[in-house]
Amino acid sequence: MCFKQIDIDYQAKIQTFVLACIFLILALYAHQTHAEVDSSDQTAALSDSNKVTYTIGMRLKSNDIAEWQHSAKIRPVIGLKYGKWQLGIGDGQSWQGSTQFGSEPALSYQLLDDANLDVGVSMRVHNISTGESFDVFEGGQKTLRSRVMLKHRINRHWRASMDWTQDILNQGDSTTLHFDLSYSWPVFKQSEFVLSMGTTWATAEHWRNSEARMNSNSSMPFKTGFEKINAGLAFKQAISRQWAWYSSFGVCRPIADLAKITGNREFVSGQVGILYFQR
Repeated sequence: MCFKQIDIDYQAKIQTFVLACIFLILALYAHQTHAEVDSSDQTAALSDSNKVTYTIGMRLKSNDIAEWQHSAKIRPVIGLKYGKWQLGIGDGQSWQGSTQFGSEPALSYQLLDDANLDVGVSMRVHNISTGESFDVFEGGQKTLRSRVMLKHRINRHWRASMDWTQDILNQGDSTTLHFDLSYSWPVFKQSEFVLSMGTTWATAEHWRNSEARMNSNSSMPFKTGFEKINAGLAFKQAISRQWAWYSSFGVCRPIADLAKITGNREFVSGQVGILYFQR
């Protein structure tokens, strides 16, 4: 049994290494093919990079609407952007091009910012006990999580993204890969609906620790692989040049072996927020 467990862990590490190599090769290839930029565009971008812009706001969120009496939280939204550096939600321009409106307190750097392709890296304090980013109002085991983000704009409406996260301090969050496809539907001039769907691959260690907070039977043999799917619907609207509001709902459920261990319960999350952009 011990040798079998070691073999499973070894295979998981090999799969993680291979997927990570593929991800980095794609990112480097994208950077190489988009390396040539017009000098006039570089000058304009340089002048903009010297400006510090910010976003402030407030949001009401719940990670489990079925238990909203206990899970509903009011949290501030803060964002800063300076050149290729960004904290949280960034500024208004970053928010307009994003399909993830809930701000997470991550420090990120844009490696490539092309009209159709974005490649970036980020780092944040991650709460393993809650499965969320660091929250000063909540306790739990913390770790430092790095993230590599690749976003591709297929056309005016469709976007594809891929995220790779890694637990730097090796506290149990391990490695994850998330793939997402979204469709943007402009409703009015300053508003749009965004429909998204995706799936998550992770190591057995990640699934075991992330599900421990909701399932006490965490000693069962979790497996490495694609074990979760998700879908979401969001609406965002610019009220004026400085003000905007948004609302979003998401559904996440386990699949494959994870569903057998934890059950098929769907978790429905939602949030609504209002934002002010410094222009």
